[in-house]
This record gives sequence, C-alpha cells and structure tokens, in this order.
Amino acid sequence: MINHPGSNGIGPAPNPQLLSIVQHNCLGSRDVFLSLFESFREATTYPSLVLLQDPPVSKAHLPSFSGFKSFFAPVRKPRVAAYVHVSFLALFSVLPRFKGVDDILALDVSSQERLFGTNFHSFRQINACSTNIHDHGVPYVSPDTLFPTVDVPLLVVGDLNIHNPLSDPLRSCSPREIGSSTPYFERAAEAGFALLNPPGEKTRFPLVGKARPSVIDLAFANPLHLPLFRSFEVSLPSTGSHHVPITINLAPPTLIPRPRHIRWSDTDWETLSPLIKNFRDHAPPICPSQADLDKWMAGSLDRLTALLKEHTPVLRPSHYSKPWWAPHLTTLRPDFHKASRMARKHGTQAVRDLAHISKAGYFKAIKTAKNKHWSSFRLGTTPQTLWTA
Repeated sequence: MINHPGSNGIGPAPNPQLLSIVQHNCLGSRDVFLSLFESFREATTYPSLVLLQDPPVSKAHLPSFSGFKSFFAPVRKPRVAAYVHVSFLALFSVLPRFKGVDDILALDVSSQERLFGTNFHSFRQINACSTNIHDHGVPYVSPDTLFPTVDVPLLVVGDLNIHNPLSDPLRSCSPREIGSSTPYFERAAEAGFALLNPPGEKTRFPLVGKARPSVIDLAFANPLHLPLFRSFEVSLPSTGSHHVPITINLAPPTLIPRPRHIRWSDTDWETLSPLIKNFRDHAPPICPSQADLDKWMAGSLDRLTALLKEHTPVLRPSHYSKPWWAPHLTTLRPDFHKASRMARKHGTQAVRDLAHISKAGYFKAIKTAKNKHWSSFRLGTTPQTLWTA
C-alpha cells in the first residue's frame, strides 16, 4: 500500500458534481504509476476514476494506492485496470465487467438517484488497450466490441494504436494506417460516438528512436454521454511514460457554461464599416511554404475577426434562456409580477381586475412570441436539416 500525502492519507475527496477521469498508459512501469498518482496533488480537480493501460503487474497483482480501489481482470497479466476513489465508491455502485478478455474493461456506475442532472441512473466507461493487429494470439479489440450500442451514457477511452486524419489532421498517414483505423472511426460514427480529443493534440511523444509524436490515446462519447462532457486536458506533468496523462472532466449539463453567442444583428456597422475599408494587414511572405501561408492567413483572419468582435456585443445564455424570448417580454414580466403582488396584498376588486388584465396580456404576448419564433424556424428549415436543427 502506498500512502498518499495528506491528513487522512487518501487525498482530498473528489467533487461529485465535477467528475474527473484520468487515462494513462503506464508502459508496465511502477515508477510511472507512482509518478501519475503523486501528480494528482497538483491537479485542479482530484480524479474520481483512473483508467490505466499496460499497468505494472507483479505476480498477478497490481500496486495499490491509498484512497483508491483497483479493478482488473483475474488473469496473470491484465492489460487494463481501473482505480476508483473510495469517496466515489461511497456515493455510487461500481460494477466491473471484464468481457472474458484482459485488454478491455467496462465499469458500470449506478445510483438509486439520477446521475449528474440527467434522467439516467447509470453510466458506463470502457477502458481498452489494443495493438490493432488482428492476428491469433495478439491482443486486439474489435470495433464492434469497443463501440456497442447501449441505452445509457457511455465513455470509451484507451490506447488504440491507430492513426487517422480525424484525430491527427496534420499527420501524413500511410494507406495501411488509414486502412486499419477506418473501421474504428466508421463504427464509432455508425453508433453516434463523438471524438473528444482536440484534433492534433498529441498524446504520445517517443523518448527514443525516430518515431513521430502521435495521437493514439483516444476518447469517445456516445450521444447520451456527450452532454456531460466539459473538457479534455493534458495539463498533468510528465510521468516518464511515452504517453501523456489525459484528464476528461464531466459535469451536469446545467453546470457547463454556455458558449458566448455573437449578436451580429446588433453590430455597430456605422462605426465598423470605415474601419473595415481601411483594414490593412502585413504583406504576405515572398515565395511562402504551405505552412507559412497558412500561418499568415490564420493571423490575418484572427486580426480581422478581433476587429469585428470589438464592435459586436456577445451574449452567454444560461440554461434558462428561451430562443423565443423577445425584448418586450422583459418589460411585461416585472409589470405582471408587480400587479400580482398588489392583488395578493390589497385584494380590492379594482386591483384584481388590473392584475387579471396584466396576466392576460403577458401570457398572450408569450404565446405570440412562441408562434412567431416557430414560424421563423419552419421557414428556415429544409427536409434535410429539419431533424438536425
């Protein structure tokens, strides 16, 4: 047992409203394992789940760490493992599923109450380690096994050893790499999974040899799990492994900040138009390479976009925001509530009549705004975009 520094020896309890999941390939090294768990002291959010590929194994046993309970297949050398914080186990039931193999592990997390502000009482994580070589005796996880169709939120993580332009757009993939990775991405797309990795965010940096940095530690979420996804981070320090520790943060949809929306309809074009006409940028480089030209174009576009945003208001709606809401409703709403309070306080017939008129006008205005928004929505849709709007 390895004691984690802290007053109680198990580290701070994870935040149940902000679930942090760490995935990492330990390369079978105990030193990497220790370095990873010690680094949690510097993490912004203490992890609840740690999903390991190629964990260190000695005499069919994995190392333990204070504050965590380990789950792994009952085989001589499991290739995947999960460590769950004890405070998380005190709140939720965790059921491991080994699927009869040692290179894939599923964890079913369930509770009597609804989880993370959703209508679900359970969700699932799949942790896999695949060589992507379909040969007898070689560890291989099939796409169908990795991306099942289930009716609960599902997160899939692992070291899949596949290279694809969707995860690493700047990499020049060979036909063999594309051919071996395509079945995985096709199956993920068929099942509705979304790739959580930011495109081009390297997850493996070879310490020796001439191999290129790559993106082979991947994370996918099915449509039911995607609303819980908050961020994908590689902020933990290096552990000595070729692979980068990855942190996936989840939160209830009501706690995830809504993106800011630019209100182009309120742009100050009277002030902005002369500035756009006089906008001048640096001259493009002479005989540029493709990379230099892309860099120049990106810089010019960023400066022009910054100029537009400087004269355009932004709005970050809350989860209470209504797309059909109109400015005049903001004026009618306090008048309606004021009249209702007066009617409850004084109770005279004249005040009650006034409150009734105010209520009728307010709700009629809401109905009109909804109908207007719905009519505008229908006019802007086509048979191809109706169900994706």
